[in-house]
Amino acid sequence: MPNETDEDDLVTIATFRTPGEAELARQRLELEGVLAFSSNAMAVGVMPFLGADLGGVELKVAKTDVARAKEILEGT
Repeated sequence: MPNETDEDDLVTIATFRTPGEAELARQRLELEGVLAFSSNAMAVGVMPFLGADLGGVELKVAKTDVARAKEILEGT
């Protein structure tokens, strides 16, 4: 199945303080064709005080997309 990604193949490429920031970055990546996932968004959204303990909202992509995703987020 295309775009199917195993969780073990995901790499965290950025962390954000809020779910909204992470969602904007995720959408930007997907507009460029890079499948991305956020982790901890629900917990941080409901209980923001846990954000620091959880490491923030993590944005993850497949190992094969790391370089391209970083380029997109850095604006290059």
